[in-house]
Parts: sequence; C-alpha cells; structure tokens
Amino acid sequence: MNNFTWKITGRTSAGTPPENWRDQLVVRLGYRPRRIGILAELALYGALDCLDNAKESGLPGDVLLRVCSMGGPVSAISQVLEQIHEDLPQPFSFLQSQTSQVLPALAAALSWQGDASVVMSRNSMNLALLAGQQAERCGMLLGWVEEKPCRSYWIRLAPCTTPTSSFIAASSFEEMSSESTHYWRLGRTGMEIAP
Repeated sequence: MNNFTWKITGRTSAGTPPENWRDQLVVRLGYRPRRIGILAELALYGALDCLDNAKESGLPGDVLLRVCSMGGPVSAISQVLEQIHEDLPQPFSFLQSQTSQVLPALAAALSWQGDASVVMSRNSMNLALLAGQQAERCGMLLGWVEEKPCRSYWIRLAPCTTPTSSFIAASSFEEMSSESTHYWRLGRTGMEIAP
C-alpha cells in the first residue's frame, strides 16, 4: 500500500448542466467551440466550472487528466452511421465520433500538456481507482461526461499530506463525490475517503 492522499479542491457546481450551458461555455471561453462535438463541449463546460470552483485559472503540467464516459459521443456516432448509408461519412462528423477529440479540446482550453486519456467504463468508481493508481504523487482532474442523459461532473484533486481524519472504504461513487467528502487515498482494497 502507498500513502498517496489527495484533497478535493474543486468540483463542478452540479452534475447536470443547466439548460443554457452552451451559452455559458461561450462566455467562459470567449468564443463558440466549433467542430468538436457535444461530448467535447460538455467536457469543456464541466472541467472549466470545476477549475473555477477550485480557484485555478489553468492546470499544472504534472496533473493527470482522466475523462470517463459510458456512452461516448453517441450523437456523432449516430450521425456517422446515417451518413454511411448514403456515402462516406463527412470528415468532421467522423472526427466528432472519436472520444479522443475531447482531449485536444481540453488541452487547448486549459493551455495544458500532460498525461490525459478517455476511459470507457460502466462503473464510475473504476475511473477514480485507476486514476489514483496512475497519479501517485501528482494531482488529478477527473471528469464523468455523458451526452444522454446530459452530464458533466468533474473533481479536482491535489496531493496533500494525510489528514488526521479517519478514512473509510468508499462504497459508492456518490459517497466519493459527496460534498462531505474532502480527501481520497488508495487503500489495500480500493479507494478510501475522509471528511
């Protein structure tokens, strides 16, 4: 077992973005994102909201960035499948159907270069555990993004010394992401949390 401990320094205001989230994203970025797809736009919205709440204007280079999705870019994939019936898919439609397009959009908006990946998983806790094992002493920016239902939930974690709080094994993602949870650490059997 290691002693890697992280403090939650920021999280998105709400997991479900408001109806005008795209307009808010335009205001935050100063421009309207083009040709990146809904999944990437949702990821941008949530990540920027999380960093605002963490009072960070950018992301340090040593921070691990992980994005999790169960469905990926479903609307873009559907569009590509429709286009295939008539001819070859349009280039931007094809690009938007790739989950990897989320990462350059985030890197550009955050002026960041570093270790990033998109993980497809049905279990939200799996991303947290995998990221914790990969991050070690580095910080993390973790996002769970879905087009349907519309969701973009992010947590910013910074490495810290282990607090005196008692840690317990996390039994659910809801418990890990609860407002009352302030610390994560890797335990022998999985992720542990503390108030």
